[in-house]
Amino acid sequence: MKQTLKLFLITSVFLGALSCNHETKLQSEAGLSGYDKKLADSLKIDSTIIMELKQHTTASLEPFHYSLSKQFNADHTETELDPIRLNGLVFKEAPARTETLMNELQANFKAKGYFLFKVEQNFGIGGNKDVMAILKTTDQYEVIKQIKTDGINYNIDTDSLIKIVKQFDSKYSLSLTGTSGDWCEFKINKEPADWMVFAKEAYAVCPDIVDQGTGTVEALADELKKSKKLYFWWD
Repeated sequence: MKQTLKLFLITSVFLGALSCNHETKLQSEAGLSGYDKKLADSLKIDSTIIMELKQHTTASLEPFHYSLSKQFNADHTETELDPIRLNGLVFKEAPARTETLMNELQANFKAKGYFLFKVEQNFGIGGNKDVMAILKTTDQYEVIKQIKTDGINYNIDTDSLIKIVKQFDSKYSLSLTGTSGDWCEFKINKEPADWMVFAKEAYAVCPDIVDQGTGTVEALADELKKSKKLYFWWD
């Protein structure tokens, strides 16, 4: 009798847990459109990620696609040339909102196994929106690897870049906030003792941030100190 009762209790708890999980999933999917449900299923992405994202943006979600090279057509549309397609999502957002979304969602998404970042920055030029992305990983170096970011004009391939970033990360505790074919951006979590030394290190890796950017290393040091962000860009 005792063994039967014990088996009954274990079975009841197990079935209850299954029912609870099923109910939670149904509740999480209740607010999703048919398109969003198919998107989550086809990409094997947790539907709660899409649900949470929908609470912060009205942007349309698409399967991840990105191309550094684009063809601009006569009808004012764009065609991506040789796009990268990954297991994730992309959506367009106003530049004024991207930073807010990063602050509100990146840590939470990472805790759930996903990485939120900017994959295209347009700085509001021509009214163009930024493009944000979500990939199914928590490793910022894996993001750089999948996007194939490089500084090939300075003989820095993706693997070399990852090694360089790891060196900076070990000293300044960097958090990736954006990356694409020829640029990457990081939040500086550990401030350097000397911002000029830091600026010189950054300039050695990426001369374009000074030569085509701030104009002087001193100005770069000041910008790094104010923004608390490290930005590499190779033209």
